[in-house]
Amino acid sequence: MTFMKLGFRSLFRQKRRTLITVMVITFGIGCLLLTTGHSVYIEWALRESTIHSETGHLQLFHPEYYKQEEETILQFGLDNYEMISDDLKQLKEVMLVQARIDFMGLISNGDKSVAFLGKGVEAEKEKKLRTLFGNAGSDYDSLIAYQPDIDIIILGKGLAASLDAEIGDWLTLMATTADGALNAVDVNVVDTFEGGMAEYDKRALIIPLRTAQILLNSQKVEKLLVTLDDTEKTDHMYDRILHRAENQGYPLSLKKWHQQAAYYKQVRRFYQQITGFLSLVLFIIVFFSTSNTVVMSIVERTREIGTLLSLGTSRGQTLKMFFFEGLLIGLIGGLLSCIFAFGFSFIINHFNIVLSPPPGFSEGYPLSILNQADFYLQIFIITVIVATLSSLAPAFRVTRMKIVDALGHI
Repeated sequence: MTFMKLGFRSLFRQKRRTLITVMVITFGIGCLLLTTGHSVYIEWALRESTIHSETGHLQLFHPEYYKQEEETILQFGLDNYEMISDDLKQLKEVMLVQARIDFMGLISNGDKSVAFLGKGVEAEKEKKLRTLFGNAGSDYDSLIAYQPDIDIIILGKGLAASLDAEIGDWLTLMATTADGALNAVDVNVVDTFEGGMAEYDKRALIIPLRTAQILLNSQKVEKLLVTLDDTEKTDHMYDRILHRAENQGYPLSLKKWHQQAAYYKQVRRFYQQITGFLSLVLFIIVFFSTSNTVVMSIVERTREIGTLLSLGTSRGQTLKMFFFEGLLIGLIGGLLSCIFAFGFSFIINHFNIVLSPPPGFSEGYPLSILNQADFYLQIFIITVIVATLSSLAPAFRVTRMKIVDALGHI
């Protein structure tokens, strides 16, 4: 306890040196926490936006959907999807069950035909899916407003520009039906949307589920999307729904969201490589900056150490004093860095800053920080260890010097 008091007093005896050391630790470690927090936020937001716009947490298919190649569209579609949907809604963890059909074909304005990627949806449920993540889901407002009309369509802005189509225009959709024949329906443009990627907007369109079924001449749907109240329950609900389907007599093929999110995996892997490298570089810089500052503060006190040794203080006692001094610097610096990072992240999140869209995207993304208590704790512990070891290493070397040389050190 005596050596802890001596270490504590030493901090305030050299206030300027202690302040500089603590500031280096606070700013360096704080910036590392902020950088990592932003990286964690982007990964989390990418995951949740993928789930709440495209995949849901789980996707249900016909048992043969992934076992055989479809010869015609919806050959292995779900024809009892309404019964399955009603049954799954009884589970308290299930927030939403919606049907969807993805299909391809040609769209024409009479003078020009363009290939499209279409989506047949239940508009109200699609809007609710997005609002579960806090998005407006306004892309589907027009489909909802015009229901129960089925001859309506909303186009990607790029596709609308390609066809020179405006709201109120009539277009023709053409696609191969479930019977292998060619079918066409006329649809009225009620709105346009941005899908986030410019190339996607040049091919994308959305129509009511019933319109897609008429175009494809089938009452089936391609899949059911199940959205849960918590992403962390995905694995548990996967097993539970499979067991329930077996007991209720509707066998199906079930996929987890990440198994259907190839684009998410590619972006996540690419981003992790970049942010991982940058975080490593920043960590190394912070580590050596912190170590150098603490080391220099000890080396500058060589004469002080020599004086302690000349007064009869043992090397072990001197090392204990510097051990507790380094420990206290690490505790104070680690605590202040966590407070700094948390406070600054609160300010950043409060101002809702939106960054410019990355290449290939039409929308920017927010500059936000996601704080994780376990990561803060890990960095705090590492900071304390680094500061402590950084103070012990030079102190150990200095205490091995001859007392005369230590007293004469400049």
